Parts: sequence; C-alpha cells; structure tokens
Amino acid sequence: MPASHVLDISIDPAFHPYIPASLLRLSYLYPELDFGASEQGVNVSGTSGADPARLEREVTYQIYREKIFQQTLPMRQSLYEMLTT
Repeated sequence: MPASHVLDISIDPAFHPYIPASLLRLSYLYPELDFGASEQGVNVSGTSGADPARLEREVTYQIYREKIFQQTLPMRQSLYEMLTT
C-alpha cells in the first residue's frame, strides 16, 4: 500500500539543526510513519491513522528535547569528568 501524506509541520528555523536527530527518534517511536526534513520543518507520511494534533505535539516535543540535550551536553560532560578525576 503506498504511503499517504499525513502532515507538514512548520518549525522555527532556529530549531532546524535539531531536526535530524529528532527524526531518528521519531522513526523508532512511529515505525509505521515516514519522517523527513523539509525547508519549513518536518513532513510526515505513512499509512497510520495517527491524530495530526498529537503527531505535531510529538514532533515539536522531540525537537525541543534534542535541543536541550545538545545544549546541556558540554555541562554534563564536564560534570562527569570532574566526578571521575
């Protein structure tokens, strides 16, 4: 069965660097859907009957989660280094 178009999600350009890692996580969480980066943000396609509002919330949540992870990584690495030396 061919994939059907589900949703285009606009993401603020400031968050675009975090989209690729977020798409990996989303692909794991929703294997029945296909996620891709677009010029505006993220597009979702697949054969799922997923609720578009819930899907949009999940996509934006995962992108914000990745942003926090990347921004706090240096601090966590410094903390781990301090604890192990």
